[in-house]
Amino acid sequence: MDKIKTGVLLTLSDLYRQRIPAMPAEFAAHWTSVLAPILAEAADPVFTAPAHSGEELAARVAECEAAGCDLLLLLPMAYASSGAAREALADSRTPLLLVSTARDFSLPVEMAGEHLIANQGVHGIQDAANALWRAGRRFHLIAGHPGHPGFRDRILRILRAAAGAAVLRRGRIGRLGEPFEGMLDFTFDAANQRDALGFSIAPIEPADLERRAKAVAAERVAQTLEWAATTFDVDAELTGEELEINARWSLALEDLAEAERLDGLAMCFLALARAGARTMPFLGASRLMARGVGYAGEGDALTAALAAALARMAGQATFTEMFCADYASGEILLSHMGECNFALAHPGRRVRLMAREFAWGRTARLAVPVFQLRPGEATLVCLGETPPEAQGGAKSFRLLAVRGEIAEAPEHPNLRNPYSRIRFGGDLDRFLERYSRAGGGHHLALAYGDLFEEIEAMADFCQIRFEALS
Repeated sequence: MDKIKTGVLLTLSDLYRQRIPAMPAEFAAHWTSVLAPILAEAADPVFTAPAHSGEELAARVAECEAAGCDLLLLLPMAYASSGAAREALADSRTPLLLVSTARDFSLPVEMAGEHLIANQGVHGIQDAANALWRAGRRFHLIAGHPGHPGFRDRILRILRAAAGAAVLRRGRIGRLGEPFEGMLDFTFDAANQRDALGFSIAPIEPADLERRAKAVAAERVAQTLEWAATTFDVDAELTGEELEINARWSLALEDLAEAERLDGLAMCFLALARAGARTMPFLGASRLMARGVGYAGEGDALTAALAAALARMAGQATFTEMFCADYASGEILLSHMGECNFALAHPGRRVRLMAREFAWGRTARLAVPVFQLRPGEATLVCLGETPPEAQGGAKSFRLLAVRGEIAEAPEHPNLRNPYSRIRFGGDLDRFLERYSRAGGGHHLALAYGDLFEEIEAMADFCQIRFEALS
């Protein structure tokens, strides 16, 4: 994962600089030595000189933004006035992380005035957080001490969230074909998307994919088929011609993503079928996801961007849908037509490359990776536009997150698309009621682990809403 460029803002009241001139440099040296090795694991840090006023802090913010920072980390080294923070940060759109910490892990009963000065950053953060909150400036905040084992891990998790937010703010998403007509839960106002999120959408005609498929060299097709034979159990029903067509069109999809410098890709199968595609390149979509490129079906650019953000944040992610409810077992079958990230497959079972008929166009049979996701805790996230009343009269966006457990399940021999079973805890019917009442859509991005804190931080950094169903 590319490291996120992070501007470090160390603040201190000017009263201390006037009274103790050596204090800013001494405190800055301490906090630089503490933060540098932590940040270096997931960030490219830009340390700035201590700031003591709104004017100085504004200059440090401008320095970080000119350097291309995707995150600002504000740490008061002792008390620092909120007026400076509000003046410098209220109008900035760069994601902001406030860190509430202290020099000493414990306060001895013998503590003196020096201890009070070095450990009073807590009320500097409270002052600044209140002022920024009242100004409507969104931020994420963590509190803790570097001596606590969880502090480093939380910093790294939030840095990964900032990396995901960078995709939603300035990523590039390709949309291959027009979105599925009448499927409204992932539609949005284009001006709202540009203002509230910011990622760009590149419309791509299906004819471009066909041109690229014709240009794919036979040698590359042969190499891809050799890769498939060693990576998957290839269905004996797939003919040599069908395998060649699927490899060629999948390579074309991958070439398109590379040529367009895409972070994510949304593809509508109906648009490709109407344009006369010889197959649906679901194998290529799955290969792209395994490389960290976001993907969503039906031309859903929002979920493609979200899947790209989750991949950047968690290392691997996949597109999926809650396809069918099994009320007897209390499970939901996750699936889609043929696209899923096989890097997340059950490690104890081989992925099968299966032949599948395509019912919505005259194509060769599809070569689809069929597998179950590995068992374990997973977070599923939906990104959607909010109604105006949810934002005080203005539209925005919201990340809705749920946690579930991918179940260990027997093979489903008659399914020829990737699938998994997931449990959400409690009554399935109550969960489904709550999810839809909350406005959750049917397209989701999935990554492993409990990612609620990271998703909330990503929402804060994008200045959009976050909601968790637990």
